[in-house]
Amino acid sequence: MDALRDSLLPLGLPGLFLIAVLDSAGIPLPGGVDIVLMLLAWQQPSLFLLVALIAAVGSTLGCLVLYRVGRTGGEVAVRRLDQEKVERVTAKVRDNDVAAVMVALLAPPPFPTKVFMLVAGLVGIPWPRFAAAVFAARMIRFGAEAYLAVRLGDRALETLQQNYPLVGAVLLGAILLYVAFRWFRGRGAQAATP
Repeated sequence: MDALRDSLLPLGLPGLFLIAVLDSAGIPLPGGVDIVLMLLAWQQPSLFLLVALIAAVGSTLGCLVLYRVGRTGGEVAVRRLDQEKVERVTAKVRDNDVAAVMVALLAPPPFPTKVFMLVAGLVGIPWPRFAAAVFAARMIRFGAEAYLAVRLGDRALETLQQNYPLVGAVLLGAILLYVAFRWFRGRGAQAATP
């Protein structure tokens, strides 16, 4: 898989797009999107938002592949996984579909992101809603990584690895605030309805 990643890297932005699609579709590429994205953003600082956008679009398309697998053959796909984990993920996705998908995509490795994508298809989240959640989470993550690469250069990856738990906690906190806001807003609407 290293050879595949290394052969796509010289392609620049199209290579990044393909790496993002493959990685998010369940074909693990060591270092994956993050390293290539940071390298390209560092090399072309004026294009860092475009680099993040291309990676986010590619990743969204790759996640839609897993979503489709979950939608069409989800029971078979998740049967080989730890059933206790699948049940927990299913409950989380049913309770807060957008937040669960976003947390899965923003959480640091080794978070079971692929399970969330499969379960999202299995429980039947409408695909536009799923795609919007994936794209938003990926834009946040990849935009932040590209910005770090521009600001910190070759130290960006090391800085990110050292501080990923803190970064993940901040992003998780932001999503939890969003969920709490929606919950309170929904309760207020219910109380206002006669």
